[in-house]
Amino acid sequence: MRTGDLVETYNIMGKKIHVVDASRAGEGIMIHRWFAEVFDDEIKEVLGGHFADEFIARGCALLLADLSEWEVSWDGVNDWLRDDLMPRLYAAGLRHLAVVVAPTEVTESNRFAAERFSTENPGVDSSFYSEEAAVEWLKKQP
Repeated sequence: MRTGDLVETYNIMGKKIHVVDASRAGEGIMIHRWFAEVFDDEIKEVLGGHFADEFIARGCALLLADLSEWEVSWDGVNDWLRDDLMPRLYAAGLRHLAVVVAPTEVTESNRFAAERFSTENPGVDSSFYSEEAAVEWLKKQP
């Protein structure tokens, strides 16, 4: 559902799982946030569909992924992200991606997924615990 600069995605249970936020597009930054429990197929459907379309249409070079309210591991889609989505975003002009994770995150699988994602994709830093720190880092990138 689109409302102004926001595109919200709900699962079949009516629970909000994702938001694309273009309120900082004027600064060259696109933000997307994940919520709750999301399955690998939902991740691929959202990111490969309207998220990628929105990112390409806005022409942003900087991306912030807020996973601080995410409740599952996303390591199951890392290969797909590396091989399919990220090349599309790089081709559309993506230069840097900041990933915000929960500071209380204790699951080893999420820590591994974030480290692996950063290692396998250039221009990615997945070490942020706040949106403010991530935006500050993005604004400093060439």
